[in-house]
Amino acid sequence: MNLSIRKATDSDSALIAAYLKKLAEFENLSEYCNVTETQICGMMREENGLNALIAEADGTPMGVMVYYFYKIATFSGKRVLYVEDVFIDPEYRRYGAGKMMFDRIKAVGKEHGCARIEWKCLDWNTSAQEFYKKIGGNCESDEWLTYTINL
Repeated sequence: MNLSIRKATDSDSALIAAYLKKLAEFENLSEYCNVTETQICGMMREENGLNALIAEADGTPMGVMVYYFYKIATFSGKRVLYVEDVFIDPEYRRYGAGKMMFDRIKAVGKEHGCARIEWKCLDWNTSAQEFYKKIGGNCESDEWLTYTINL
């Protein structure tokens, strides 16, 4: 099997939307995932908007990673690359595509002079947590809490 990772273009917006719906189903959050191909395409065309990597096996899509540059780490004066979503089709897991995507995103972060890469993981997704530890991900449980306000 020939695995490859490529940067998505706005012509991949339908594929990205489909993968986001798969991820929402996996996370039991389908009722909240209403994103459309048109919305994805629009976000990809915005300045500093949505970006994505597509994992392929012999040219067939097998996963997606959605990311953006979302804030400034003021102490370092550098940007932070935030990985919003990662999903690999279950039948393609354990072939190395996840590691390949994270290797690529590390390179993207370095190319853009980022201070770090951040992402979140649901507390019940232990298989993802184990994978993140293997690739060098640090789970910080410090005094900083994440708060949100839904609009």
